[in-house]
Amino acid sequence: MNQQNDKISIVIPVYNAQEFLEECINSALNQTHSNIEIIVVDDGSTDHSPEILKRYSDKILTITKKNGGTASALNLGIKNMSGKWFKWLSADDVLYPNALEEMIIESSKVENRENTIFYSNYDIINSDGDMIEKFIEPNYNQLETFQQGVILLDHYFGNGTTSLIHRSAIQRYGIFDETIGYKEDYEFWLRYCVLHKCRLHLIPKTLAKYRVHQKQLTKEKAAISLDQTNKIRKFILDKIPPEERTKYEKAIKEYQKTKPLVSRSRHMLRDIMFRVLPKSVSGSILKSYMNVKEKT
Repeated sequence: MNQQNDKISIVIPVYNAQEFLEECINSALNQTHSNIEIIVVDDGSTDHSPEILKRYSDKILTITKKNGGTASALNLGIKNMSGKWFKWLSADDVLYPNALEEMIIESSKVENRENTIFYSNYDIINSDGDMIEKFIEPNYNQLETFQQGVILLDHYFGNGTTSLIHRSAIQRYGIFDETIGYKEDYEFWLRYCVLHKCRLHLIPKTLAKYRVHQKQLTKEKAAISLDQTNKIRKFILDKIPPEERTKYEKAIKEYQKTKPLVSRSRHMLRDIMFRVLPKSVSGSILKSYMNVKEKT
């Protein structure tokens, strides 16, 4: 069987995304990998998103539901998908035309790909679509699964909108947790990689545009995000047998001591930025932050 022709289900959760929705959907439709389905879950939008979706009714499957959050929208899309692969695409982001083709080619080279979360590099753009920065993800492909888990427990890496996950993994390890309220991608990553020993694998190519705008970058959301990250980390560690948890906690402390200075500076700058900046964050400030690269 030709694995490179596997069907990919693109699930797009939508909530009041009228400014960016058409560009997002068009980027999904214009993929060089043709064996796809596009499932858009309208999570109770109150803007013009529903009208926009109607214009694509012959090309996409639209499911409408009451507002319940990103995790519930993703889960509804997953339950209605028919592809072998699940591709999350946020409604304000954009895929490059070769994104799915490159991801499926790379996945075919990876042993045990059905227990792997694939992710890629991406460009960061603003609300107008202008480039802010190229984001090069850390490459931990050569590390053992345990060490990947240590780094992931220290800090989130990967990006949901660049991810590709085999349907069989979701059937084994579960869908997104709708009870945690926020940072559902981090909980999903940790559950798969720490509890179930899946791997994260970087596809070292830039395959998407990740959009930042004022609705995302607020002081309140940043504070919630940091607090939620700590809660999720503890939630996962509490599920690990005592001996294994002790091993992880010891390894995390050692990793934090040896983490490169540029990486520590990046996380420190992140914390300072989120605590002292005004409610909206300018693109120039974000670009300065992103210029502090994190190395392996």
